[in-house]
Amino acid sequence: MRVGIFPNLVKRECAVIVQQLIEICQKHNIAYYLPAYVSESCQPLYQRIGAEHLRSHMTMYRSIDVAMVLGGDGTILKMAKQFAETGIPICGVNLGSLGFLYEVETETLEKRILDIMQGHYFVEERMMLQGVIYDEDGVVQSLPVALNDIVIAHGNVGKLIRVDMSINGHFVQQYPGDGIIVSTATGSTGYTFSSGGPIVSPKVKCIMVTPVCPHLLLKVPLVLSDTDQISFSIGHSRNGVRVSVDGMMDQELLRSMTLRVRKADYVMKIIRFNQNYFYTNLFTKLMGKD
Repeated sequence: MRVGIFPNLVKRECAVIVQQLIEICQKHNIAYYLPAYVSESCQPLYQRIGAEHLRSHMTMYRSIDVAMVLGGDGTILKMAKQFAETGIPICGVNLGSLGFLYEVETETLEKRILDIMQGHYFVEERMMLQGVIYDEDGVVQSLPVALNDIVIAHGNVGKLIRVDMSINGHFVQQYPGDGIIVSTATGSTGYTFSSGGPIVSPKVKCIMVTPVCPHLLLKVPLVLSDTDQISFSIGHSRNGVRVSVDGMMDQELLRSMTLRVRKADYVMKIIRFNQNYFYTNLFTKLMGKD
């Protein structure tokens, strides 16, 4: 087995866990590799890692069978596209505050590594979203795939925007308000939840549309089929509008543009050990008992 270790270098406590992982791999004769950028860290541990255990971005994903990701949900979101495209299953070690995408805690690290070696796990596939922006001149721009959500929001705080939504080519409604969140089941515990959307099991393949502070009497979120295609335009909006993907990428959406969202061709593969982990974690984390 070949293990890739992906630490969040912003979290200084990661270095201790990386050291533990390296010692576990050495103890059980497991090949391990880290991305080469860790050597740029000023923390002594990363500078001591031998060159034979470092891989460039281009070769890292070809060198591993499993990715151990250390951090919080944001750490996985930043790497989601690469893991999805390469099909490498990830095993998250939670160092964040919520960590809905994580199941492994630091105190069970060695046990979980052995479980993976012995095949005592299953792989959960998480649906992702693909957004494409079309310009009236025929210019097409594909956005990065989203694990959580694609958000259409105002560019100026306090300014109302108007977003027209169509599903499968049929106009549904104009939403005046702060914006719209298009999310997966994975994203249902994030911004969608904070905006009054439902929490959906990650096993459900669906696309959710949740208006943010809509100036409407009918404010209910929609749960759509994963085969539906949704289009958004802002031709009637007088204020600036922006689109973001998983809170990472952000760009302006002009009146001449149309955003279309559908299920992505890729899925995120996550290693799991407990069939009921989602419900166990859900109330523990949302009730602040973590």
